[in-house]
Amino acid sequence: MSKKRLSQTKKNIVFLGHMGSGKSTIGRGLSKKLGLDFYDTDKEIEKEMGQKIAKIFDESGESIFRKIERKITLKLLDKKNSIIALGGGGFEDLKIRKLILNKCNSIWLKCDLNILEKRCRVSKKRPLLSNKNIKAEFERLNKIRQKNYSKAKFTIDVSKKNKYQIIKEITDALKI
Repeated sequence: MSKKRLSQTKKNIVFLGHMGSGKSTIGRGLSKKLGLDFYDTDKEIEKEMGQKIAKIFDESGESIFRKIERKITLKLLDKKNSIIALGGGGFEDLKIRKLILNKCNSIWLKCDLNILEKRCRVSKKRPLLSNKNIKAEFERLNKIRQKNYSKAKFTIDVSKKNKYQIIKEITDALKI
């Protein structure tokens, strides 16, 4: 039932937000609920490149990673009836941002920076946080990215909600 209603909109659902905000978890959960395909841009990059994101950053640098991310994200955005979890910095790319804002249901999963810090402190797979003060890095990234994140069609504050509450809020917002 929900899949049919969503497919009538012909718009993909794209999650954006900082690393650790739950884009992959919520995207997977929503895809199961709606019966839609789910893609995580970071996982697709790792599949395409045959290595982990952290290794790509280490060996090739962020600028090369962003070029790869752009190519793969644009390919994913061509798909229909899909849910896409965008990498934290993917929405900073002007071409990606314009395409998402014009053709997709964009949802910013906004999360308190202190919660993000706690979630990401234990992770070793976040190259932008490697060997840095995590709280200060989130504050820096937020200053840069918040302006663009706020352009999303929907903003869902995920700070103190479980995935079921978040998914319900999303389906209510999208009327599906």
